[in-house]
Amino acid sequence: MSFRLYKEGQGKWARGALAVILFGVGLFAAVSTADWLEGNGYGDGDLFTIPGIEFGVQARAIYTILVLLPFLLAGIWYYNKPSLSDFLIETEAELENKVTWPTRDETTRNSLVVCVTAVIILGWIMMADGLLRTVQGVVYG
Repeated sequence: MSFRLYKEGQGKWARGALAVILFGVGLFAAVSTADWLEGNGYGDGDLFTIPGIEFGVQARAIYTILVLLPFLLAGIWYYNKPSLSDFLIETEAELENKVTWPTRDETTRNSLVVCVTAVIILGWIMMADGLLRTVQGVVYG
């Protein structure tokens, strides 16, 4: 039995992003589990030592790997699942071929509008806050 990718080469960015996200979540879960186990004093002692290199394996390390492993397997499974892979391939193709992306000038102009609007709203909130503080000081003196 050989391992083959479903529709190899198609949708590699979307499918790769999914795999990386799953790996990141799994890594976060594994590290959080290891920190929790260490903080509560679980799995501190060596279960066994690897002969030759004299490396002690703790239960905490095994638990951490057991937390990470399902995320890795899910990433591989989802990467090759036909229905999800077809959806991600079609999504990536649509983003490449059908979406009209803004030019650099349009992006710059739109970013400037957002920044100016944020500054105007900031000024308005600061003026309202100052006015309300003044009213509060007069009323509650």
